[in-house]
Amino acid sequence: MNIEKNFLAKIFEGDKLFVFSEENTSVEYKDSTENDSILNEVAEKREVVESSIPQSKKVEKEVLILLPNQVEEAEKETLHKLLKAIGIEKDQYEVINDHPDSLQSIQHLKLFLSFHNQYLQSEEYSILKINKGNAIYAHSLSDLNTDQNKKLMLWNLLKKIV
Repeated sequence: MNIEKNFLAKIFEGDKLFVFSEENTSVEYKDSTENDSILNEVAEKREVVESSIPQSKKVEKEVLILLPNQVEEAEKETLHKLLKAIGIEKDQYEVINDHPDSLQSIQHLKLFLSFHNQYLQSEEYSILKINKGNAIYAHSLSDLNTDQNKKLMLWNLLKKIV
């Protein structure tokens, strides 16, 4: 500081100079037991927040099948025969009754099959590619039981995937 007072005025003759005092750069540490209690309190609050967030149901199967809420025995039998014919066992698929919120949530699946007329996009079935996954939107199983052309169209697509 003394150097600044003595020599700065000579270097900058006639100019107004302002000299600021240096700030204290040392850090004060509090008692470690107080810090530990603060950290514990923060961790507890984080756990409460994380547990209050609803967890979305994770699908762990390779195949996801969308069916209406009411399915008759004849329709269940048709589905069972269809899946058995393409080599999908009971432990490899999961049946749901509500369409996923986004198609990205099913992109990791091998196959997503929809037998729900509400979500049918076209009379002609096609394979919808979602990253590595495939999706097929078909008529309801009761419609497939009565119309052999629809069943054949679905069968031809399933053979391409498997």
